[in-house]
Amino acid sequence: MKIAIHGKTFAPEYNDAIKQILARIRELDPAPIVESNFKRILDERMGRAKDWEAFDEPHALNGYDLLVAIGGDGTVLEAAIWVRDTEIPVLGVNTGRLGFLSNVRIDEIDLAMDAVAAGKVWYEERLMLQVEVDGMELGDFPYALNEVAIMKRDTSSMVTVEVLRDDAFVNNYWADGLIVSTPTGSTAYSLSAGGPIVMPGSEVLCINPVAPHNLNNRPLVIPAEGTLQLVAGGRENQFLLSLDSRTFILDGGRKVQVTTAPFRLFLMNLEHQEFFSTVRAKMHWGVDPRDR
Repeated sequence: MKIAIHGKTFAPEYNDAIKQILARIRELDPAPIVESNFKRILDERMGRAKDWEAFDEPHALNGYDLLVAIGGDGTVLEAAIWVRDTEIPVLGVNTGRLGFLSNVRIDEIDLAMDAVAAGKVWYEERLMLQVEVDGMELGDFPYALNEVAIMKRDTSSMVTVEVLRDDAFVNNYWADGLIVSTPTGSTAYSLSAGGPIVMPGSEVLCINPVAPHNLNNRPLVIPAEGTLQLVAGGRENQFLLSLDSRTFILDGGRKVQVTTAPFRLFLMNLEHQEFFSTVRAKMHWGVDPRDR
């Protein structure tokens, strides 16, 4: 098995656990490759991975079987940029806080590596979004796993976003911003803005205004197929367009087209993991608040 590793900086209390993760990975692949920035962190903090090969281009992962993402959910979002359309599965190991995507706890790493070695895992396809903007470049990865959002920029003025679906007018939203969320993103920014939790695998999107001026404008769930067109306007001439954690300056009046991407992200899960148990654990469903 050929394994690539991507990660973010971690708290010192995770040092021993990270060493254990790396040791277990080496048992499956004697020569894994490590994303260059994370390799530098491992070298500086722990003296590990000095002799390991580094990668800093997505094509370096061609032919690999697994990408282990060590960090929080944001690290898995970044992992999507590395694996792209290769169908290389991502295993998220959580050294962050909530962890809907990085759903392997740090104390489960031995269980996870045993499961990978034995093939006792299952794979989940996650829908992604593709974004095009008239007259604007979005880099070599114009895709999002969680959400596409248009937000106001450095001002208290609201943004007005006109939304059409396949040329049919949906609504004009006056708000602090507008989120178009995938089912994966329904437990991220959209949830904090009052959106619904959507089960992964559902072929739907959620259009969710952030702090809408009209309180009757509620989150709207629509089929994922088709094209959404978003046009931002307002008192200001520029706004923020975000694709997950990547942000761009958007001129007012430009047409933003959102469609489903022609590929999916593959997440690797352990046999005992499933969506409802994850949500119950992360959201503390069924827990008496008096017992916290």
